[in-house]
Amino acid sequence: MNYLLIFLIAVGIEINPPAGEPMAQPVVVLELFTSQGCSSCPPADKALQDITQQAARSGQAIYGLSFHVDYWNRLGWQDPFSTKQFTDRQRNYDRALKTQTYTPQLIINGKQDEVGGQRGRIEQVIQTIQKQPATTFIRVDGNVSQDANQVTVKYTLSTAGPYRVNVALVQKEARTSVKNGENGGRTLVNTNVVRQFKTIDEADKTGSISLPLPINLPASQTAVLVYVQRTDSGQVVGAKMF
Repeated sequence: MNYLLIFLIAVGIEINPPAGEPMAQPVVVLELFTSQGCSSCPPADKALQDITQQAARSGQAIYGLSFHVDYWNRLGWQDPFSTKQFTDRQRNYDRALKTQTYTPQLIINGKQDEVGGQRGRIEQVIQTIQKQPATTFIRVDGNVSQDANQVTVKYTLSTAGPYRVNVALVQKEARTSVKNGENGGRTLVNTNVVRQFKTIDEADKTGSISLPLPINLPASQTAVLVYVQRTDSGQVVGAKMF
């Protein structure tokens, strides 16, 4: 007689996941730190656009974010999407990963630093992550509601933390005619430009976050990415785009 099986049943421990409950899948979050004032950044911006659009067409969970930093602004062009908040985020990564601060810098799943324009190398890292076991990741579910002034995200995580939940409100595409600086005279295209960003450092299994809609940005041109990082390592373990 299998006494272990009898014991597990008696104490109510499930041997298999509940029927019909979807399993977590590997996800990849690409955080590109970029600037419209940086002449090396447009190839990285294009790589992010190509990778994420191809992933969307093929149904892969690969999500890209463009964080525009502000330290290029003193060199001839004020990047309209730049903010010190994103510069601080990049420098926090650089301290954790013991790397330098530069553009275009790509942080992959919170743990790996790559030059943003090196598409071949980036795709290799993505493939490695996608081969990781599903048990490394968690599911992120939820919904988004909006009115004229803000977007509200309600999320549910499949397991409890310790997790940090990030919510990024993005402009799906932005085209900017740059007048001065290293890219003066060019029209730049940026994908998934982060316009609002909030973090819950000690997140519960369920929660809600509201983000203001930028002025003159229709909700139809926006999307919201919810992504989850371990508080001990910074590793991204779950994500979903709404």
